[in-house]
Amino acid sequence: MDHSEEFFSDSNLSSFVCSEGDYDVFLSFRGEDCRYGFAGNLYNALKQRGINTFMDNKELQRGHEISPSLVKAIENSRIAIVVFSENYASSTWCLEELVKIVSCRETKGCLVYPIFYNVDPSEVRHQRGHYGAEMAKHEEKFKGDNLKVQQWRSALYEASNLAGWNYRDGYDYEYQFIEEIIVMVSNKLPPKHLHVADYPIGLEYRASQVISLFNFNSDCVNMIGICGIGGIGKTTLARSVYNFILDRFEGSCFLADVRESSIKHGLEHLQESILFDILGEKNIKLGDSHKGIPILIKKLHNKKVVLILDDVDKLEQLKKLAGDRDWFGSGSAIIITTRDKHILTAHGVEKIYEVPKFSDHEALELLQVHASKKGKTDTCYMEVWKRAALYAGGLPLALNVISSHLLGKSTNEWELALERFEKVPNEEIMSILRVSFDSLNPSEKQVFLDISCFFAGDLLAYVEEVLHACGFFPKYSIGVLIDRSLVSISVNKRVMMHDLIKGMGREIVRQESPFHLGKRSRLWLYEDVLQVLQHNMGTDKIEVIMLDNIAQGKELKWGRKAFKKMKSLRMLIIRNACFSRGPRYLPNSLRILEWAGYPSRSFPPNFRPTNLAILNLPSSWLNLDRPFKNLKCLTSMDFTDSQFLTEFPEVSELPNLRKLYLDNCTNLIELHESVGFLSHLEELSVAGCRNLKSIPSGFNLPFLRFLSLFDCQKLVRFPEIVGFMENLQHIDLQQTSIEGLPFSIGNLIGLESLNLMECFSIIKVPSSIFTLPRLREIEANFCKGLVFFNESSDHEKLKLSLSRIKLHLSSCNLLDEFLGTCLSGFVNVVHLDLSYSDLRLLPACIQECIHLKVLLLHDCKQLCDISGIPPNLVEIDASNCTSLTSRSSSILLSQDFHAVGNKNLVLPGSRSPEWFDHCSQARVVTFWGRGRFPGIALCAGFSTWGNLPRNFPVRFYIQINGRTLILPRYCCNWPIIEGHLWVFDLRVLFLASSLKGLFLEQEWNHVEISCGDYAVENGSTSDEVVKFLAIYVYREESRMEDVLFPNSGHAQDKGFGHTYGSVVDDTYLIKSGDCGTSRYSYCEENCDNFSSYSSGKRQRFI
Repeated sequence: MDHSEEFFSDSNLSSFVCSEGDYDVFLSFRGEDCRYGFAGNLYNALKQRGINTFMDNKELQRGHEISPSLVKAIENSRIAIVVFSENYASSTWCLEELVKIVSCRETKGCLVYPIFYNVDPSEVRHQRGHYGAEMAKHEEKFKGDNLKVQQWRSALYEASNLAGWNYRDGYDYEYQFIEEIIVMVSNKLPPKHLHVADYPIGLEYRASQVISLFNFNSDCVNMIGICGIGGIGKTTLARSVYNFILDRFEGSCFLADVRESSIKHGLEHLQESILFDILGEKNIKLGDSHKGIPILIKKLHNKKVVLILDDVDKLEQLKKLAGDRDWFGSGSAIIITTRDKHILTAHGVEKIYEVPKFSDHEALELLQVHASKKGKTDTCYMEVWKRAALYAGGLPLALNVISSHLLGKSTNEWELALERFEKVPNEEIMSILRVSFDSLNPSEKQVFLDISCFFAGDLLAYVEEVLHACGFFPKYSIGVLIDRSLVSISVNKRVMMHDLIKGMGREIVRQESPFHLGKRSRLWLYEDVLQVLQHNMGTDKIEVIMLDNIAQGKELKWGRKAFKKMKSLRMLIIRNACFSRGPRYLPNSLRILEWAGYPSRSFPPNFRPTNLAILNLPSSWLNLDRPFKNLKCLTSMDFTDSQFLTEFPEVSELPNLRKLYLDNCTNLIELHESVGFLSHLEELSVAGCRNLKSIPSGFNLPFLRFLSLFDCQKLVRFPEIVGFMENLQHIDLQQTSIEGLPFSIGNLIGLESLNLMECFSIIKVPSSIFTLPRLREIEANFCKGLVFFNESSDHEKLKLSLSRIKLHLSSCNLLDEFLGTCLSGFVNVVHLDLSYSDLRLLPACIQECIHLKVLLLHDCKQLCDISGIPPNLVEIDASNCTSLTSRSSSILLSQDFHAVGNKNLVLPGSRSPEWFDHCSQARVVTFWGRGRFPGIALCAGFSTWGNLPRNFPVRFYIQINGRTLILPRYCCNWPIIEGHLWVFDLRVLFLASSLKGLFLEQEWNHVEISCGDYAVENGSTSDEVVKFLAIYVYREESRMEDVLFPNSGHAQDKGFGHTYGSVVDDTYLIKSGDCGTSRYSYCEENCDNFSSYSSGKRQRFI
């Protein structure tokens, strides 16, 4: 439930910040009696408790006009404490204060509490004893102003009659007496609001989002987390929420900067702070945080409190400060701010608000507000503000720092400063951001630096693969970085990092050696890498180099021994760079070697990288003429587009190879037999290897998931499958010359899709394919020689697969016999494309395909007979089936087939089916209806499509009572062909919920259904295209007495023997009952219930 409205409806943030001129307590006392004793001690105790107290010698400066300042202080105080000591009445100053205090009690509601300090209350009340003597002196002194003395006497009397405290030396400890006063005063004061922000841009919305997470109507303890990157505004947001909800609770505590405070003072000090803030218990000394836990529970478990734990960075802090919800009273609220989301989830915090960064608009607004305070609102600053906002990336901290540094400066100074920030990040911003980095363990720091320097924006899968190859644990480490708001994962699975965070990581690397490039752990700038390579500046400090020269074309000259000193280099990535020569030396420490266009026919002779995991050399000059040896860690190889590669060598000593890509190696002729027996291979692609003739004779690849032989035009043989392969899901054999699949293909028990499109030869498919349990799709379009054959005499004993499958067999020159065999094997087919085939007969056995939903027969021009239709068919495209017999057309258009609804059909024809209810010789059909919107089938007839494209989208519209609903979906991609019919369930084009508010169930509604198209929407007419529209109401879902059609003479054409009724001056007749035995009833009694037409005309009925 969103509770924010009750907080935000009549308030803004500024109303929750106390004015600095207000006082909580005004202290009135006789200085010579107790300034340096009781009054001073009371003042100090009040200040320590956080109670803003006025005491004249502290607050008034020399040279100020005393009396007016005192008056203002009294008026601006919530509580007045009057210390009646022995000589109080001797001071006319005190008496004047007292008169003003009593007056404010009556006029402003100020609370007044007397303290009788070593005097008897009755002495003050009745002005006896010392008080009587002093008042007598005043009467003598002010003989001409008896009114003043009378005011003093009245004030003394009235104040001394109020409830307060009485203190006598020797009867009690003074500190205990003062503590009693502090507790009373604390309970009488309203909750203390915190300063939130000078410029609360966007804060109200964010606060409302957090408040909506609370359930204030429940007795449960609300525990809410606020997390986000450093500088995003978590603490500011927590202060704002704290101020909004504070008055709901009996006690409160905002524990700021838990991370730093726990280090400096220990958790037991923070426990003491909680007790002090909530209960006012100042003198508790816990000594140990473990001892403090039961004390917190004992003292707080019955108290409804709000507790803010700000900047928590360890789970232990939560366990010691708010270990469980039952530590606190019913209805309490605990808010935790942290950079580490994992801490919250580990502590059982279920409701977490992740603070969003500023939008561009909010960032500009903050900069402009800052500027207006400095008198700089010139629009000429707008461009530099936009650049500053872009640099800050929505981080409020960065925006505030930039503003504080640059406001008042010229636009040129802004530009220069921002250029400097972009190269060398601001130290103040970096110090805040670095806190999260410093909390990482060494391995997590390495992962963070790799991402910030090289991989921000890359696909998560690639980043994980690379980091795993380097010996890290990326899934865990990236999870930590996500929890600490250092990285995020986008919806398209990319690793994203805030620009300032990325800049912070890169600055950390730069600071490793500010002036010596070769001593930094990572190099990513093109100029830096080139300088190191050209001048042999490398050292064993360098771990990663990435060279990505976006401006390609120039050949780079370099020192070929540049890598010799880089003994710690684990990753070398070179993209879009053209080197003059290949390297003479490569470090054996490499784990990743990615070098596009590697400029040598071989590796350096001493290159033995035993830990190499990724070898990606696309477009290389390599000629692999030797077996791969001693590379047990290698998991991925990519030699795509390597034109000098003619054969792929033995790989039996690569036991962990998982990916092998040889795409578009157009001179590759042979794959070594050992490739077929790589026990961990998951992906194998030789797509586009047009000269490849020989691949392994057998495959025993238990982990293979994907196999592509696409466009291997000279490949004629598919390997035997040795043993079951349950992980292979996709095989692409498109545009190969493979002549057949082995019976052992039945061992591919995990196969889901098989692409045989455009195979040039006669391809024989064994019956074992019918047994594949997970096969979902076969694409065999344009396989002119596709045949099924029985290799085994036990074909009848084969266990047929129960998987639902899509068969794409378009343009395959299919014969009738083939289809019978195919359907007997794939009885659970759900999508069958037989278009452009030479079929003459759709056999009766197709009725057994009870799961078939889509049947595409378009352009089967020899198809004559349809012997049956599957019962659950939804879509049939029989366009251009010009040889269909009238009997076959009748089967497709039978009322029994369409009566249940959800049928969509296109076929040759010129008239709507006889059983349709109403037909309009135009592209608009109308009716009246009430109750529920009826289930409707439409039949559209087309005459000519002239110069329109053969396939263009047709859109339908529903107008109800003059309001038009454009149906959100186009009709099926069926052709607009002269002499063809579309018959379809209108509900496939819209959801019933979209009619909510349009179709009035208790009234008659005028409904108009029309057909539009591309031409109509561009100003032409569709009358040439749409010949007629007809409508049928599904009887099982609609009450026919709630549907009314206009007369069109269509019923007489069908020979019903009755007309729909006359139309006289826009008069309509209700039709009820079944179409074949129509009965008609007049509805004069319903005339007044009909809604008026959109034109406003009243309809008359006879």
